[in-house]
Amino acid sequence: MSYYTKVRTYLNSPVKCFIPKCNARCCVDAPLPEGFLDQHKGRIQRRIYGAVNIGQNDPRDTFNSIIYNTTPSPVQLMGFDQNGNKMLGIPKEVIKELNIKSMEQIQELLNDYGRYKNYCPFITTYGKCSVYNHRPIICREFGSSPLKIDYCPQKSSRLDIIKFCVKEFFNFKKNFKAMGHALKMKFAKNNTDT
Repeated sequence: MSYYTKVRTYLNSPVKCFIPKCNARCCVDAPLPEGFLDQHKGRIQRRIYGAVNIGQNDPRDTFNSIIYNTTPSPVQLMGFDQNGNKMLGIPKEVIKELNIKSMEQIQELLNDYGRYKNYCPFITTYGKCSVYNHRPIICREFGSSPLKIDYCPQKSSRLDIIKFCVKEFFNFKKNFKAMGHALKMKFAKNNTDT
């Protein structure tokens, strides 16, 4: 392996979550500890249509975790099977309300469900976390603990972080110049008026 290849690999390998570039793709079906929603009610960013207590049946879950449904679809997440696959369902009231009479209609709703992602209630429309400084342990661990198998494909490389910082620097400098020019024009106008 040549020196150039080593440097390129070092710069391009994903290293960490970089908050300014995060699009919150990992915050889908996020299990939040029981009571977390009540503690941070003022920071909720998305409407909640229902909830599933997944910690109830899992002895490994010491937080009694709850997944909140934030999708506007009548199909709701009901839980997970033993293989970790989603179990979806439609509440009886919704079936009556929508006047569903055939399996084709249900299949159409299930296909439509795939269009929506069940984001965490605290994720803004821009993909930022409104409780970032107070986020639960599962959110802090994701992508950073070497024991976890979760791997975020959106992690930024060193090169991505450098590019972002340089771009932000030049954007700031350009905006700063524009503000300086506007102030000069304002002072020049004020001086000619007097």
